[in-house]
Amino acid sequence: MEERTSALYKNLADKIDLPLINSLLLHIAYDSQKHSAILRGVSSSIFESKVRLKDCEKRFGDTWTTIERLREELARNKRMTKENMSSLVTKLVVLESTFGEEYNILVQMKTLEFMTKEVREVYDVDIGDLKDIFEVIIRDEETHTELLLKMRKILAGEEKKDEQKEKAQMIKYNNPDAWSRPMPDSVYENAL
Repeated sequence: MEERTSALYKNLADKIDLPLINSLLLHIAYDSQKHSAILRGVSSSIFESKVRLKDCEKRFGDTWTTIERLREELARNKRMTKENMSSLVTKLVVLESTFGEEYNILVQMKTLEFMTKEVREVYDVDIGDLKDIFEVIIRDEETHTELLLKMRKILAGEEKKDEQKEKAQMIKYNNPDAWSRPMPDSVYENAL
C-alpha cells in the first residue's frame, strides 16, 4: 500500500507546476517509499511467505480502493490545476489520516504484546523495536497530514492572489483614470 501511495504522490508531483507544492509532494512520496521498504523488511523478518496483492486489497479495503481511485483520477489529467489540486489535497488528508490510524491500531494492539515472547524466540525479532519503528512511521504520517494541510492553505492563497489580480485588472479596465489620479492629502497625513 505504501508503495502505491508513493507512486501516487510522485505522479501528482509530476503534474503540478507549483515548485513548493511539488517538493512537498515529493517529500511525502519518498517517505512512503521508505515506509514500504521498512515494512517489507519487517514482514520478511517475521513471516516466511510473501505478501500478495490480493491480501492487501482485502486487508485495507476502503483505503486500497481510495488509492486506486485517486490513481485513476490522476491518470485522466495531464496537468493538475490549482482547483483540482485543492480538491485532491482534501482527499489525501483523509487518506494520510487513515494510514496513521492503521499504524496506531497496530502499535496499540494487545495481541502484539502477547506475541512478544514467541516472536522473539522463533524469529529473533524484538517487538519493542518494531513498536519504535511503527511509531516513527506514525509520526511521518502525521507530518504528511500537516504538509497536506499547509498545501491546501498555499493553494487557497494562490487562488486568492489570482482572484485579487483579476479584480484589479477589471477595475483598471473599467476605470483606467482611477489608477493615475493623485492621492488625497488626508491619505498622506494619516500615513505619517
